[in-house]
Amino acid sequence: MNKKSLLPYLFIFGLFLLVFAGCKDDDEDDTLYMSGTLSFNLPNYAFPGDSFLVEASGITAPQGDSVVYTFKGEYFTPDSVVAKSFQVKVPETTGSYSMTLLATAEGYSSSSNTRTLKVIPEEFLAMVQGFDVPDDSIADPRDNKIYYYRSYGNLDWFVQNLDWRGAGITYSNEEALGYMTGSLYTWNQALTGEDAPSSIPAPVYGLGQGPRGVCPPGWHVPTPEDWADLASAVSGTHKVFLDPWSGLAEGFSLDATVNGNKIWKYHPDNEKTNTTGWNALPAGYASMSGTDFEGFGQTAFWWSTGADGSQGYYRFIHYAINRFSYASTDKSAVYASVRCVRTTGVGPQTNE
Repeated sequence: MNKKSLLPYLFIFGLFLLVFAGCKDDDEDDTLYMSGTLSFNLPNYAFPGDSFLVEASGITAPQGDSVVYTFKGEYFTPDSVVAKSFQVKVPETTGSYSMTLLATAEGYSSSSNTRTLKVIPEEFLAMVQGFDVPDDSIADPRDNKIYYYRSYGNLDWFVQNLDWRGAGITYSNEEALGYMTGSLYTWNQALTGEDAPSSIPAPVYGLGQGPRGVCPPGWHVPTPEDWADLASAVSGTHKVFLDPWSGLAEGFSLDATVNGNKIWKYHPDNEKTNTTGWNALPAGYASMSGTDFEGFGQTAFWWSTGADGSQGYYRFIHYAINRFSYASTDKSAVYASVRCVRTTGVGPQTNE
């Protein structure tokens, strides 16, 4: 047999050896893969020098002490820790900082997760860059927080969201976000001012007739007529609450930044000109009784005192639509923002 006739057999034999070697390598690869999704609870926003208990979670196999967790984050204190949980201090300087968690176990491939925390200024006007500051403000006697307001039509309106912590929650349960975009309340909480309302409040209608609810003394939660008065004053045309208010979202939305980064997601259909000085920010919302958070950076909901059965009415702005629309949702399971109002020119009031 000549050399040429042997070549096909040698080629096939070579392929067999390669396949056999590959199978042998696969058989000898005993590496296991961790089950679950590695995570840890570093907040998205914090103030300089804040401290948090950070804890690893999510790995379901292997279990127990066989998993070693290593946290690393430059500029955090401490900057490297081998532990499942530890107390960390965030940097003293504003900016964005990353922390990485690595999970390892003998015989298993490793798993890692990186999160970024934004350290923001504590003072509101330094925090929300671009905020249109009015001449008028009040201090909430309950906690001494300062709120700016403007007059529109027959009412004075807060031009920032309420952040009273006697009821409700903050977005993702992060303290710093409450100072930035306000707290979130259920319809029942907003109207009663109670964190766990003893009874379901009745809807309220009439210009300037809203209940005080979660608002400071002399202020109240806006009724549908209050909202309509606002839109009519700004647009120069008569508006009713159950209208979509097309074309008004841009003028109410503030294109603000935090640490130089825009808060609202950009879309050319809503340029967020804030010509009204109402300073709307995308605070998002919570549902499932405060366990599911969505919409931060993209949308904002504000309660009215109107309702349709078990559904409370609210107005909302979406980042991609130039419409300040209305809708309704569950009074007890959805959390939204609150803007407080009072009748113009009468000074302090009591709206119990």
